Amino acid sequence: MMKPLWIGFTTLAFLIMTSSMIPMQAQTMANTDSAARPGYDAGDEVTLSGTVSRVVTNASPGMIPGAHLLLATPDGPVDASLGRFGLQGYGAVFVAGGEPIEATGVMKTIRDKVVLLVRSVRVGGETYNIRSERGVALSPRARQLAAQKMGAKEEAR
Repeated sequence: MMKPLWIGFTTLAFLIMTSSMIPMQAQTMANTDSAARPGYDAGDEVTLSGTVSRVVTNASPGMIPGAHLLLATPDGPVDASLGRFGLQGYGAVFVAGGEPIEATGVMKTIRDKVVLLVRSVRVGGETYNIRSERGVALSPRARQLAAQKMGAKEEAR
């Protein structure tokens, strides 16, 4: 008598757990935003030359999170997103308004606004890596480790 009761409770517990997971997964998938997964494709990269009209350290309402450079280009203004770590820590971009720069990245429409997701910025002969080739934002620690790795490769030559 105890064996069928135990099997029944175990089966019931399993069904409750699995049935409650399905709606959570469906809601998670339905709520994904294009800003969370922009689909960075290095084959679509462009390089824009322009002058920094403004450095935005904290995104304004309506902008995607993170730092931005507002650029004046020959084709008009461009919002260049540096992501969360672009102006922070080791290897951060050091730029001021009025400086000419080159920004390489992918143009995306996110939240109905066209944004350049910057992978690298060239300022005064110095190149700053902001994202990986896959579009993943590089933290200050990741930039530091990459620099150390490049230094070790150069010493080996």
